[in-house]
Amino acid sequence: MASHAESVVSVAAGDGGALIHVAGELHLGNAEQVRADLRAAIDSSTDRPLCLDLARVTFIDARGLAVLLDVAAHARTRQASLCLRNVPEPVRRIIDVTGTGTALGVPGHD
Repeated sequence: MASHAESVVSVAAGDGGALIHVAGELHLGNAEQVRADLRAAIDSSTDRPLCLDLARVTFIDARGLAVLLDVAAHARTRQASLCLRNVPEPVRRIIDVTGTGTALGVPGHD
């Protein structure tokens, strides 16, 4: 488990894949470390598909969204599908406003 400036990334085995839990805030101040933690989680996981559980994310800004988009692209380069689950309303709002739901694998944005 990695913890940096109000965020925590941890990995667990889920039903048929890896479940990567993200908690706390995703913002300019911690974006690069969270990006590194998420990429490392993707690179070290042999389970597919990969899901980011965002239930405990309390804040996200544009830089945090950029991290999620980067991580989704990184997963694709590793031949892994990535989905988001338990997306809280503040995170869903920024995804909806920016139209990035499909790229992030958010249910209902196909």
